[in-house]
Amino acid sequence: MAYCPLAQGDRQRNEVITAPVVEAIAAGHGASAAQILLAWVIRNGAGSESPERPAIAIPKASTPAHVKANADALSIRLTDDDLAQLDDAFPAPDRPVPLDIV
Repeated sequence: MAYCPLAQGDRQRNEVITAPVVEAIAAGHGASAAQILLAWVIRNGAGSESPERPAIAIPKASTPAHVKANADALSIRLTDDDLAQLDDAFPAPDRPVPLDIV
């Protein structure tokens, strides 16, 4: 379960969303860092590599522009190299981790 996949509201948000690997991939796709991370969460939810651990993303959006930006993440096609870089930079935990409450 991922309550807050972008670590919003926590110190991790800045660590994740401003990570050099995320910023480089975002620049390469002409997307925001948040869109790249959302596309990555959506890809992981597809279950192609882990069907026993699917995840879904339910992003929050408070404006029509933010809704559109979130929807645009669906059209981002991360390359195998992008995915490998993100998976290496942010590995899944190997044990249960308490969730941050936002």
